[in-house]
Amino acid sequence: MFNEYIKNNNNKKWIIIFVLLFIIAVAVGYSLLTKGNISTDDAYVDGHIYSVSSRVSGFITDVHVTNNQEVKKGQVMVSLDPVPYEVALAEAKASLAEAEATLTSLDLGVPLELNQTAKRVSAAKAGQKSLQQSIEMARKQEEAAEQELKRAQAENEEALLEFSRLEELRKSNAVSQSSLDKAKSLYDTTLAKVRSSEATWNSLKEYSRSLEEGLAREKANVELAATGKDLAEIKVRQVNAQKAKVEMEKARVKQAELDLSYTNIPSPTDGFITNKSVEPGSMVSKGQSLMAVIPLAPKEVWVTANYKETQLTDIRPGQPVKIKVDSYPGVRLKGRVDSIMAGTGAAFSLFPPENASGNFVKVVQRIPVKIEIDEDGNNSLTMLRIGMSVVPTIITGN
Repeated sequence: MFNEYIKNNNNKKWIIIFVLLFIIAVAVGYSLLTKGNISTDDAYVDGHIYSVSSRVSGFITDVHVTNNQEVKKGQVMVSLDPVPYEVALAEAKASLAEAEATLTSLDLGVPLELNQTAKRVSAAKAGQKSLQQSIEMARKQEEAAEQELKRAQAENEEALLEFSRLEELRKSNAVSQSSLDKAKSLYDTTLAKVRSSEATWNSLKEYSRSLEEGLAREKANVELAATGKDLAEIKVRQVNAQKAKVEMEKARVKQAELDLSYTNIPSPTDGFITNKSVEPGSMVSKGQSLMAVIPLAPKEVWVTANYKETQLTDIRPGQPVKIKVDSYPGVRLKGRVDSIMAGTGAAFSLFPPENASGNFVKVVQRIPVKIEIDEDGNNSLTMLRIGMSVVPTIITGN
């Protein structure tokens, strides 16, 4: 009986040894199989969230969608009352037509008037220049006539003195009558020359005065023509201002057309409606958020995994990833590492840590890693929702 007891104890000992060896083998095998695989449970499904807001303010007449409804890109979701914007568009078009009509009436005669005014100014300046030259020539002739008059007057005075002297001598028969007659004839000749020179001088002075009066008239004509040019230039500026007004009215029409088109609010993408906050009869303001559209197509969702910084040693973009979804325990998805965020989550938080102040306590940081999901024809992808918890395992191969 004692031998049987020893035998049973030996059997138990071998069983225990076998179990321990089996556990060690399983542990070693699991360690070898999972070596280089890095996983975390701090991960969730991420994707684009399109916030839909109104570009104009107005009264909501219709809401064509409900929460969780699937919509297509461009599908009208909300309609605002278009009447105020139709009125604004009509007013803008009327203002544009009026501005264009005014521009047409202003623009018709401006080029011709500018051309005629320029010709009048040129003609008046040419006439002024010609008169100026004539005045200068007349003044020179007048000066020559004045010198000639002075010379004739001097000759006449000399002849008068000679005639008076001979006339006194003739009384005493000191000179002959013929000498006196010659002196008298010379005096009459020089007197006539004086009168002729004086008449010529007076005529030239009158001519110069008439030319100066003509020059004054030409100057007035130049000033008048220049005034017409100024008026024409003012009209040109008025035309340019009216053209600018026409362009402004065109912009108003364009803006009114856009505002009218904004009364129908379409979906920015294919997706599902969520967070709807408006109903018919509500008043919305410009920029007010109405709802959100979330696309759930496989290419529109990804996984954001927050790995510890100590786990990122061997993680590189392009490495394969196995993904478990908490909502679907039997589903295994595949993916690949797309990118690693440029900073830790704490660095981009609302209140980032200030490690340089106070007592420092080292905390292991987490860095988001973006993981793209492979489609592979897996229908479970269509059931993914933003924010679902997942457990990704990155196969680094090290």
